[in-house]
Amino acid sequence: MTKKITFHLKKSKFYLMIVGFFSIFFLTSACHWDQDEDKIAGNKVLILKFSHDTNDFIEGKEYKSFNKTDQFTVTVSKETNPDEIITNVTYTETNALLLKASTLPLPEKGKIIIPQDFSQATAFERVETNDFVTPQNGYKEVELYILDESHFIDMWSKIQSLVKVREYLKSNPNQQIQVFFHQHSIGNSQGNWIFILKN
Repeated sequence: MTKKITFHLKKSKFYLMIVGFFSIFFLTSACHWDQDEDKIAGNKVLILKFSHDTNDFIEGKEYKSFNKTDQFTVTVSKETNPDEIITNVTYTETNALLLKASTLPLPEKGKIIIPQDFSQATAFERVETNDFVTPQNGYKEVELYILDESHFIDMWSKIQSLVKVREYLKSNPNQQIQVFFHQHSIGNSQGNWIFILKN
């Protein structure tokens, strides 16, 4: 009789251990998936850079943030040193540095310091349709460059079919495309145009 009771107790303990193990597994799995859903970054900024000589789209960078805000103010600050100018382009509402670039005296050329990890143009998918979309509210220069509208449209035509650009326009149709010009050298007008979009 004692052996039977001992056997049943051992069997019950084993059963409880199995049930306990699977309960913990499912509970932690559920928590894990909830956390993954919480980690989806809802605030995105897309930076698109154009060639200095052809104005073709050459590379881009997408920033993702958890600091959700519908406002999008881009500000520019400059640090002027004897041998270079450092320009910072900041997303004001989130205090996020979007771009940092240097401008050097001739014959040297400055460069974009941040971001360092641009993706090549070939990494961006394009839609298969032949339609042409334009931003409802045009563009806004983050500094005074006096960018000609036909010049903007020419560059826009090279990125408007990007899947990412279509997504950004769909989620934020009333935005103005922010335009920044990275001047390579002091006393020289050559540089790269950069478009900045907010989702």
